[in-house]
Amino acid sequence: MRHVIFIPLICFFSIVCAQQTNDFPHKVGIKTNINISTLLGSELQAPRPKFGYTAGPYLIFNPENRWSLYTEAVGSFRGSKFKNGDTGYSRIATFYIDACILPLYNVPKSNKAISFGPYTSYLGLSSLFIGTKKKPEINDIGFKDFDFGIASYYHIKGETVTLQIGVKLAIINANNDVNFVGYYPKTGNDGMIRSLSFEIGMAF
Repeated sequence: MRHVIFIPLICFFSIVCAQQTNDFPHKVGIKTNINISTLLGSELQAPRPKFGYTAGPYLIFNPENRWSLYTEAVGSFRGSKFKNGDTGYSRIATFYIDACILPLYNVPKSNKAISFGPYTSYLGLSSLFIGTKKKPEINDIGFKDFDFGIASYYHIKGETVTLQIGVKLAIINANNDVNFVGYYPKTGNDGMIRSLSFEIGMAF
């Protein structure tokens, strides 16, 4: 699968993280979050939340400054469930590689920080499931290869681990001629498809 290109990124940042010294003014680490996602818009009917996870390396430039930059390159399993009966499409599963560069504000005299800004995504995998079937009915379901949106995180910093709560909202239409021929409900209407996900987890 195409998302194997993400593995070298994790290895690289893990090595860098292990080699950090006091002379290195930036923070490199690994994050792992649970996410709850759904697909919005007029093309897909009866969307419901789906659980997934997000993990990968991050880098914070000059984390002790009041204003700094938070960057990440993470893999994210998301998508949506649907309430369309036993014969309709019931789940869309996607895998994205997300990259972002977010201004980060460290709240003075506290262990809190807020980051907000744009992110971009590359689609590595998309699958459609019908009813209660465990295997996908269709792969490569007609989503655009690249996505773009807005991300925001709230950071609560500890001695070794940071609690991270965030949201990502796509602002472009991911529909690239989605049409599930023969599957209920009808698609192929050229309607809007956007991704919304909420994350909570730990940054080490």
